[in-house]
Amino acid sequence: MKKALITGIFGQDGSYLCEILANKGYEVHGIIKDPLSHNSQKIKNYLNFLGVSPHVHSVDLNSYEELKQVIIDIHPDEIYHLAAFHMSAEDNQLSKSIGEKYLFDYNVKSTSNLLCICYEHIRHVKFVAAGSCLMFDASDSLYQNEKTPFKSRSLYGLAKISENMLLTYYRNKGLHASTAILFNHESSRRSDNFVTKKIVKSLVAISKGEINSFTLGDLEVKKDWGWARDYAYGMYLIAQGIEPKDYVLSSGKGHTIRYFADIVSNQIGLVDWQKYVLIDENILTRRSYTVLLGDSSLARDELNWQHSMTLEQLVHAMVENELSGVLI
Repeated sequence: MKKALITGIFGQDGSYLCEILANKGYEVHGIIKDPLSHNSQKIKNYLNFLGVSPHVHSVDLNSYEELKQVIIDIHPDEIYHLAAFHMSAEDNQLSKSIGEKYLFDYNVKSTSNLLCICYEHIRHVKFVAAGSCLMFDASDSLYQNEKTPFKSRSLYGLAKISENMLLTYYRNKGLHASTAILFNHESSRRSDNFVTKKIVKSLVAISKGEINSFTLGDLEVKKDWGWARDYAYGMYLIAQGIEPKDYVLSSGKGHTIRYFADIVSNQIGLVDWQKYVLIDENILTRRSYTVLLGDSSLARDELNWQHSMTLEQLVHAMVENELSGVLI
């Protein structure tokens, strides 16, 4: 029986990956940080409902010695590093409370700790780290792929670039380490501070008469969206490769936030949804100057990776699950 360790196991991506690996017969371990957020607790409960109960370890990823002992004890065959501090464009208050410097320091240090421990103690392990399209958020390229130079205006993007440089360093020393460069991927398991979940949750609440308005930024910003479970499966495929390699996982299709909201409003029969939206100038100032569209042809060709949902199908599923209160 193979063993896998997932950091951030009760996040959106970690929970899908946990399901995938458990269904393939893995012994799944997860690293969490107590206390769980409300969303993570809800996801944990749902996994238990499905009969998926990973072995959970409460560890600070920035505590090298504590983390080392857990990894040595588990001795995993595969590690998926998905945990990270992240700030969506909606997170202005979070940005002030945590601070971008802490975000950068925490994310880079946790990745450095994991890679160093793997190299020193379990060199056989296959390591996959979650990258981000924000590694390209100052790119001049129309589409971004594995050969596109990294260029970012955000500290989150710079942190992910730094993590990738660390990963490349250890890969050159013989570690099977890869980065999955993930473009936007969504599901009903998203926390409420992400724009897709915010739109779905808010418009459904408006249709029920529970709220009167909500805030958004630029409605014309385009996003490259896919279903999160497909991206989690892509990370599993990357770990199965004989040679480590970085892969872009994306849909390659750009849709505006306005279009996303149109799909939601059409499904629930909400007329003139724009009149319920307040435009927040603070969100507008955080917009990217680059349209992020991923070219995932390498993953499709070499991993046989593909999408199982269109954006329209994904939005419909998110709305149905918001109405029913059940995750997918």
